[in-house]
Amino acid sequence: MKLTETRDILAYIEHLHEELGAAYRALDENVTDPRSKLLLDYLKAMEDQAARALHSYTRESINVALREWEPADFDDRVVRDRLKDLQHPDVRADELLTAALDIADWFDRFYAELEQASTLPEQAELFASMREHSIKERNRLNRNATQLSDF
Repeated sequence: MKLTETRDILAYIEHLHEELGAAYRALDENVTDPRSKLLLDYLKAMEDQAARALHSYTRESINVALREWEPADFDDRVVRDRLKDLQHPDVRADELLTAALDIADWFDRFYAELEQASTLPEQAELFASMREHSIKERNRLNRNATQLSDF
């Protein structure tokens, strides 16, 4: 996929978070394991919040850096493949957590690549901030999932 503005990249990421939330909702309809259901509720809320935050930022920001970018290709197959792996009714919480952490790792690497590819300091700052936030969210997910398993 080729994106031509930073704003397009953020809209792409927003859409990807929306797709993840929808995938977790769809999984929740077929899952029977109570731990998996709790984890899916958490993952849905996390993805919905991420999509809302990006939507709000891109619509309200007047930052000129959002209109500039060197066109580049992005590949989200890792995310889509991990979601496909979860498409079965007996998906276990451990399997969900591993997939969610793999997806979080992909976002971390993606934001680092965007930071490196940035042509303006504001862009680099934005993607560095997004990467830091992503790392915090991944750590929170791991911690909360561990507490869930103790529950």
